[in-house]
Amino acid sequence: MRSEIQGTELLNPLSAHRNLWILGPKRDLIFFILTPLFIIPLIFAVKDRLPLETLGICVLGFGGFGHHLPGFIRAYSDRNLFKQYKLRFTVIPLLLILVCGFYSFLNLNALICATVAWGTWHGAMQINGFMRIYDSKVKSFRPVTARLDWLMCLTWFGLAILHSPAKQFSLVTQFYASGGFLIPPHAFILFRQFWGVSTLLITCLFLINLFQQWKAGHSPSPVKLLTLASSFAFWWFCTVTLNNLLLGVIMWEIFHDVQYDVLVWLFQRQRVDKSLNVSPVEKMLFLPGWERLACYSVLVLAYGYIGVVTSFGDLNMPEKFMLANGSTQWIFRVTLASALLHFYYDGFIWRIREKSIRQGLGVQDEQVQSAETRRGSFAWHGWKWAFFIIPVGYLGFAQHRGWTANFESQMLNLTKAIPDSWLAHFFTGTSYSERGLLDSAEVHYGLAIKYKPDFAVGHLFLGDILYKKGDLREAAEHYQRSVDLDPSDMVGRKSLAFLYLKLDQPFLATGQFQAALKSEPENPDLTFGMASSLLKQNRIEEAEEYAKKTLQLSPNHSGALNYLGMIQDARGNASIATAYYQKALALDSTNASARQNLSDAKVKSGF
Repeated sequence: MRSEIQGTELLNPLSAHRNLWILGPKRDLIFFILTPLFIIPLIFAVKDRLPLETLGICVLGFGGFGHHLPGFIRAYSDRNLFKQYKLRFTVIPLLLILVCGFYSFLNLNALICATVAWGTWHGAMQINGFMRIYDSKVKSFRPVTARLDWLMCLTWFGLAILHSPAKQFSLVTQFYASGGFLIPPHAFILFRQFWGVSTLLITCLFLINLFQQWKAGHSPSPVKLLTLASSFAFWWFCTVTLNNLLLGVIMWEIFHDVQYDVLVWLFQRQRVDKSLNVSPVEKMLFLPGWERLACYSVLVLAYGYIGVVTSFGDLNMPEKFMLANGSTQWIFRVTLASALLHFYYDGFIWRIREKSIRQGLGVQDEQVQSAETRRGSFAWHGWKWAFFIIPVGYLGFAQHRGWTANFESQMLNLTKAIPDSWLAHFFTGTSYSERGLLDSAEVHYGLAIKYKPDFAVGHLFLGDILYKKGDLREAAEHYQRSVDLDPSDMVGRKSLAFLYLKLDQPFLATGQFQAALKSEPENPDLTFGMASSLLKQNRIEEAEEYAKKTLQLSPNHSGALNYLGMIQDARGNASIATAYYQKALALDSTNASARQNLSDAKVKSGF
């Protein structure tokens, strides 16, 4: 839904009189306004039981991709609407699919970048559309009010993004990965300041206009103000307050999808109930009855399954696009056409100047503002397409020609432009680490965990750097923090276990080896490490068991043979111990411990 939904006044299908609501107080609050009060506890309850990426793929696939279908049903089932915009519904989709296929064939990222940016705009404009619907209920049609509503959505949504390092990183990295030029860091600072001042100014103008309306006896809808407050607060919560970008995207997507799916259902039901020249498809799906509502829901989920299969949710995890190109990327880029068409269609299929829209929404003809008609001109339509064609064309050409800055330069730029972006610091640290610049890597890994203290991989990588630099005790602290944050990560646990051995803390090492062996019981390195930690604690019988198991898993393990010799030596069996030491040296002549042990055994035996 777009800001073009202005001056509307829907009828409550459950009552014959007009009121402030669309569906009625309870249903509007549940589906359109206070929906976040249900979403937040639900997602927080589910996220601990399901991996967040899996939850993201499901929500953004079934919901985010699936909610494109109701808009397509609206576009292609209304015969008059299809006839009026026949070229837009036939030629544009074909062209977009061809462009998506072409960009996919060349492995260009520009359409992903455009989808992320347009999708953010689309979310803001949907809230603006609901605000205008509610204002129409009190016959508030002043162009100034409508424009200020639009600007409030634009500025406050943008302000949240500019206060969210994760969201900024997501948008800017898509731009860089698509061939975009590096933006000077000081430009970010100036832009944030400009946007903050603009938001303050527009908010003041909004409040002044609000007061003037109230004083003149034409108060805006209180439901509009509630919608504004709840939507802006929830967007801020999802974008700024939550530390996890994907978690915020999941919550907002549910809110967005519920609003859209329910409103489309309501609109189509109104058309069918009023017999507004509806098509057989509309009659089949939108006549009264739970079975038709169930069919509608199943169709949305079935369409959403395409998004699940193509990992549509990865659109909001830009680091995946920077680090890997999966085999399904080509089909994913083609399915972007669905999202782009959804955003495009919503720009005109809800225009209130159209008689069929007014009838479907229950709006009287005299309520339509004449200013709305100028938005339908060909020049205006072409001008809006320029905002898509020019950037996508430029970025595609730039990436194809190799004008994209290298990855390290991109990340270093973002550490200065978005200094509190933990991802930018993490990737920069990784680049320095790969080049052997340990001091610089340590600085950036330290900043990554400063801005995201619960980042387990950041603690692990910082531990690796400190280990290489010889700061073993501090390395152990970060390995331990990594394990505490993600007990399932065996890399951190194994690193910590072997480090505890090196620090001569066998008891702590034993605990880590035990946990690691539960996940990898057939790993000879772990069984040997366990034997080492037990032997240092003089737990001879247990150490022998793990040394023998190591030999079963790796018959030529020189270290395990040496340990078995040490165990026999401790029992006074010098001849047996000598045989083990000799076998160990035969397999690995550089085994200094076995060589020394053999020498000592010969001295004990009188050789």
